[in-house]
Amino acid sequence: MAEDLPVMLELARAGACAASCQLTTGELALQLGISQPTAARKLAALQKRGLITRELGPKGQRVRLTPSGLATLRSVHKELDAILGKKPRALELVGQVVSGVGEGSYYVGQEGYRQQFKRELGFDPYPGTLDLKLDRASLELRATLFELPGMQIESFSTPERTFGPAKCFPAELRGTKVTVILPSRSHYSDIIELIAPKNLRKSLKLADGDVVKVEVMI
Repeated sequence: MAEDLPVMLELARAGACAASCQLTTGELALQLGISQPTAARKLAALQKRGLITRELGPKGQRVRLTPSGLATLRSVHKELDAILGKKPRALELVGQVVSGVGEGSYYVGQEGYRQQFKRELGFDPYPGTLDLKLDRASLELRATLFELPGMQIESFSTPERTFGPAKCFPAELRGTKVTVILPSRSHYSDIIELIAPKNLRKSLKLADGDVVKVEVMI
């Protein structure tokens, strides 16, 4: 079956789904990067299995996919669509606990953020973040999170300054429900910040250098 697919796909591209198309074995061989005798054998095998029909005319052979051939392609398409269209339910990020510079408590404590956190996340976060320095593999997954919708935290302004938007994703850390927050503007591209209703360092007994896994629900 697998070795038939390139030939059947090329026939479909040539228009053999809706009508018979003129296609020489030489043209097929060129498109598939195989020899002309090999192309001829493949067409003969497909015809023998009832997947295509071939007719000889004054300008050469005309080929068409049969209903069975079309059903085969649709079955493959359906299977690929199910595989490629399936989104993972969670991403696992691995990182090392690091100390921040106090920015987390400053930003999380802003009333404009706090009210949105309570409304969107359902809790009033502890005024501080748990910062994780991600390993190399997790950096790519962090980039993926930025492309996903997430829960939106809108920007807002105070008389002093404007605070930018962020995305949030529910997550789990050592059996504790947490939230990953991704500010749209950040000085640290290898760090993720976690918030929760409680002090995660104390409640989970974490220290700088501890390596942990975070399961981010998407």
